[in-house]
Amino acid sequence: MPKREKSKRLQVVISEEQDSLLTKTAYHLSNPERLVSKSEVVRLGIAMLNRAVEEGRLDPALLDSLEER
Repeated sequence: MPKREKSKRLQVVISEEQDSLLTKTAYHLSNPERLVSKSEVVRLGIAMLNRAVEEGRLDPALLDSLEER
């Protein structure tokens, strides 16, 4: 039996708008053969954000939007 990857549980508070965006994104990424969960969308977003930061492709306006919340 393969070893299960260790994981950590993270609890964050998000707005209704952010929850709606997660739901919409999960819906758009899903297909009849594979439903994508909101948790998977979050994990994908983390990986994409990390890649953008490491490659210097992060839009500075994105960081400005964090201050507005």
